[in-house]
Amino acid sequence: MGLRSTATGQIVLFRYPGVRRLFWATLISSTGTWLAIVALAIDVFDRTHSSVWVGALFAAETLPIALLGFLLGPLLDRLPRRSLMIGADLFRAAFFVALVAAPNAWTIIALATLAGLATGLFTPAVYAGLPNLVEERDLAGANGLFQTAVSMTMIVGPLGGGLIVAAVGPHPAYLFNAASFVVSALLLVGIRPSGLQSIAAVTRGYLHDLFDGAAAVFRLRPLLTVFVAWNIAMVGIAAMNTAEVDLVKHDFGAGDFGYGLFMAATGVGVFVGAFSARSVLGKRRFASAYALGFAMLATGTVLVALLPPFALATALLVVTGAGNGLLLTANAMLVQQGASDDLRGRSFILIMSTNAIVLTIASIGAGALADHEGARLVWALAGLAIAVAGLAGWLLARPLSLSGKQAVIGPLESYAEPPISL
Repeated sequence: MGLRSTATGQIVLFRYPGVRRLFWATLISSTGTWLAIVALAIDVFDRTHSSVWVGALFAAETLPIALLGFLLGPLLDRLPRRSLMIGADLFRAAFFVALVAAPNAWTIIALATLAGLATGLFTPAVYAGLPNLVEERDLAGANGLFQTAVSMTMIVGPLGGGLIVAAVGPHPAYLFNAASFVVSALLLVGIRPSGLQSIAAVTRGYLHDLFDGAAAVFRLRPLLTVFVAWNIAMVGIAAMNTAEVDLVKHDFGAGDFGYGLFMAATGVGVFVGAFSARSVLGKRRFASAYALGFAMLATGTVLVALLPPFALATALLVVTGAGNGLLLTANAMLVQQGASDDLRGRSFILIMSTNAIVLTIASIGAGALADHEGARLVWALAGLAIAVAGLAGWLLARPLSLSGKQAVIGPLESYAEPPISL
């Protein structure tokens, strides 16, 4: 199965109205988000000249996800997912308009925290709802399409963000992002509520609902694989994100646009990895494909830290991003096929919550280390952490295959030709 058949399988999906609406909502809002991520990081770094502050920014964006997972996770399976997603879009639009008037880095971080609360509801609702929009055999392709849309924005958004900030400052990027959330909300209105949620979970009481989600994560091997491997990987990913501005602007001397270009190169890789994930997962045993993604991510990260030329480092990020794109698709499939619909929202948000806790702690630590020892060392250590995550993921995933309703023992051949429908 080649890239042509993958592209054909994805294009066919656009005849479904739900696919078109979710794809365009994702494409537009994610483009604005990546514009804003570049603008926020540069804005905070230029105001403070410290990687610790950049780490605090990323922590502020992710910590609310942790709080939501432990406090509000059951709501994702009991309340209408479409309504949660639309509300989250509108709240995020309001916060990014307010960022234009932010007088200092503290205010930026406070508003980023509020926006993170909305993202903490939106993202797991999307992933939890996606299997209801597709037939079971189409799920790999659906995840590939979704990740393809996101990865496309990781190319356009950072480049645009770097250009905008270099030319006129960060405020126009904030306003563009706010407008993108409004457009996304309008597109989501046209998706049937039942298209994102087949059944609402029957509550057994708040604490029981919360513990049911936690039990699913630790009882089901596919969910446990993501929980362990991706939490370890988050240490490295947090370190990369935090030290990236310092690495580009100081070690490489590439400026604001160089930072956008650096992130866009990762986006190109994520696009390639997500687009080819269907083919890779169809041709290899799942554990081998999973390990390959970690190997590419870890190797590229270490080489960027060791090799000085900016052009070479940018090219290596394409390899790094390709591994990341493959892993994002594989992780989503593990949770989607490992948990039933009435537990899926809680499972997603619990995993995302623990990821956010690790990311928060690692971001602050990586910022302090980058300020004292340099960004290159931080990136080298990040690659080592991701390699450890890959080993853990490979060991846990060895008996798994994404075939049928649950992940089962055996190879992945039966998932070789998964079409999509959202």
